[in-house]
Amino acid sequence: MILLQTRYQFLASPDSRTIMIFLASAAGFIGIIILGGIISRRRNRHLDPVQRRKYGRYVFQRMARNIGLQRHHIEILEYLIRVCGVRQPFLIFSNSGLLDDILKKGIYALHQNTKLKEEERERRLTYIFQIKQIIERNARRGIGVRSTIMMRPGQSITITTETGRQYSTRVVSNLKDMVAIAAVNDDAGSQIRWPRGTRLKINFWRESDSGYAFESKVLGYDKVRGTLCVLLHHAKTLKKEQQRKYRRSPIHRPCFFFPVLVVESGTGRRAEKKAVVQTTRRFLGNLVDISAGGCSVNSLYPLKTGSLCKIEFELARRQRITVFGKVKRIRKTGLRSGIMHIMFTKLSSRFLNQIYLYVYDYTPPRYPVPAR
Repeated sequence: MILLQTRYQFLASPDSRTIMIFLASAAGFIGIIILGGIISRRRNRHLDPVQRRKYGRYVFQRMARNIGLQRHHIEILEYLIRVCGVRQPFLIFSNSGLLDDILKKGIYALHQNTKLKEEERERRLTYIFQIKQIIERNARRGIGVRSTIMMRPGQSITITTETGRQYSTRVVSNLKDMVAIAAVNDDAGSQIRWPRGTRLKINFWRESDSGYAFESKVLGYDKVRGTLCVLLHHAKTLKKEQQRKYRRSPIHRPCFFFPVLVVESGTGRRAEKKAVVQTTRRFLGNLVDISAGGCSVNSLYPLKTGSLCKIEFELARRQRITVFGKVKRIRKTGLRSGIMHIMFTKLSSRFLNQIYLYVYDYTPPRYPVPAR
């Protein structure tokens, strides 16, 4: 009984001296932190405005360089920030509305400056659009689609079979366990019904993002929202394809395109290559979308992949644009028709800036900035 009543003390009870030492150490540590903060604030307070401006400017320039802006871009951006009275300059890297506001004012100022030569004006306009393009591309990093569950109804897609045949269609509905895609037709106009379990490859582009690809199997067919659809398994992993360098905007305008042949004259070292536009072979097309780097043209008579061409169209009334390009790929839409995806190879700075204005939808601001 005496052994059972014995009490064991494994941890010694702290005495008052130990407690006082601990509290004094903690108070001293907190005091050092507070004192350091006060000293730092006083140092910044006593800095003259020029020094504080230099410090902020250095950090701003470093951030601008890190996202890909060049020296001439940074100079223009700093000027617009100063004359527009932007109080939080760093927000332009994340706030697209603020960035658009100051860039619009810069564009309006350039158009109002009658002292500038046309070439210089177009050069500065190009720099402004490059600023927008670089900052926008940097903001898109890390944003993407990880699963087909995130696909929205109406999304245009391309189906590729195991034999290599391609069909253009769209997403009708995104269900919990499957995705419903509008059924496609063959060249004769009859609906295609692939057997259950058929493997298909799906490609699609997201606006202002990049391309994605995934493989799935056919589950069956059913009517969804009044449309006959092929039902596919969801894919948890998507392969991200090359990101689009330029923002692309729908346009839907008529256009004319002409084949361009490369003719070689002379022999030996004196041989020269010359691009000749076949003006007698003019084809009608529909401009589907456009960017600063290329466009898509739907036509009953598409050119072959790799062909060179000249394209004429109007962005607005009496605003004719002429560009030269190369057909990178063709997406079949019928027995003979197809959509040509064209990369621009040659266009003037003036036409390029007009395309930029259309794509970014920049309209003159209410309050211009002083001309530089």
